[in-house]
Amino acid sequence: MKRVKGKIMVIKGNSNDKTNQETKQIIISAAQRLFMTYGYRSVSTRQIADSCGLTQPALYHHFRNKQMIYIEVVRSMMERTETALLRVYKRYTTLFERLEQVTYYMLMNHHEDLTQMFHDLQHEMDMETQILIRKWWIKSYLDPVVMMIEDGKKEGSLKELEQLGTNETEIAYFLLDMIKSSFQLSVEKYNNPLEKQKEAQRKATLVTNIFIGGLGEQ
Repeated sequence: MKRVKGKIMVIKGNSNDKTNQETKQIIISAAQRLFMTYGYRSVSTRQIADSCGLTQPALYHHFRNKQMIYIEVVRSMMERTETALLRVYKRYTTLFERLEQVTYYMLMNHHEDLTQMFHDLQHEMDMETQILIRKWWIKSYLDPVVMMIEDGKKEGSLKELEQLGTNETEIAYFLLDMIKSSFQLSVEKYNNPLEKQKEAQRKATLVTNIFIGGLGEQ
């Protein structure tokens, strides 16, 4: 509110800001589908604009080039993943439940995304961008899993990692590699959502059993 000559005026939020944010989100969502399906190099800003019903000049009003769109797509993906993994950490208490839910989330949401993203980062992005996104990846994917491993070690669900010549961070990398490898047996072939969920759950339980079975106390 603002007082002008004894009167109180209500200043409303700028509706243009909301519209701009909504448009940016539409662009990010469309670009993610295109980038993760066809790869960074094969997608043009014209394709992204067309998929959003925008002109290229309108697209450039929000993002100055294709790389900036890609960086925002990756940032958005990683923020969602961090939120989801921290939610799993808070909601579940045992190591098995947590890792099973992390695996399930990855299978349901990141089947093609991670494989394509790592390829594009390595071959299409400059070193500065690679370093930046690497920091985001550690914060959103790796660190939550490390916390789960640390808690599992404290509760006695794992062998003493030092005796195995390893540590929580290396084990977290190992688990994420296992999940990534399981993407090769796609859940995307299931058109029925319930069948897809059932298959993702089966794989999540399998991966977790293998992982915990190799580290659990005898």
